[in-house]
This record gives sequence, structure tokens and C-alpha cells, in this order.
Amino acid sequence: MENWLEKITIDDLDEPYYTIATKIGFEATLELAKMVQGSQIYFPTIVKSCDPKRKELIKEEFNGYNYRELAAKYGFTERWVREICSELVKKERNKPHHSQLSLF
Repeated sequence: MENWLEKITIDDLDEPYYTIATKIGFEATLELAKMVQGSQIYFPTIVKSCDPKRKELIKEEFNGYNYRELAAKYGFTERWVREICSELVKKERNKPHHSQLSLF
């Protein structure tokens, strides 16, 4: 760390660094500032960042009927939950019924 940085405190920081430092800590804020060096950074919403995990959880919890419940729980539309689960539904529909004999 540069020598002059050792003499500043959190109260010396302007926005947005002050707010960031109150959330993640002073040292982490200085490291972040050093890392980005004046660049503009875009943070997508955390919800968007977690889409793959949310889709995985929806598939795990899907019971064939709970589209509306899953949509509300995970913040998707019911239509999108149907899209996410469409492969599961297709596989289930193509399975022979337990009392059916297979012709092949």
C-alpha cells in the first residue's frame, strides 16, 4: 500500500467509497479501489447472476403441478417456470406407464 494511504481513515473517504467501506470494510474497499483504478464497473443484479442456480432448484422442486408456487418462490413468471421445466415434462410424458408393455 502506498504510504499516504496508511494515513487515511474511513471518514476521509468520499462517496461511493464511504458507503462501500461501511458495508465491506475499510481494507477491502482500498483493495477494490486499487483493483478497479477509476474504471466504471457494472454489477448485474444478484438475482440475474444466480439464474443458473435458481433454475436448478426449480427443476429439483418441480412436482409436475407446482408452476405457480415455484414462480412466486423464485421470482420468475409462471410461463418461464413452464419453459424451465419443459424438458422434465417431456421426459415424463414419454415414459411408458407402469402397466404398459413395451413393444420394443
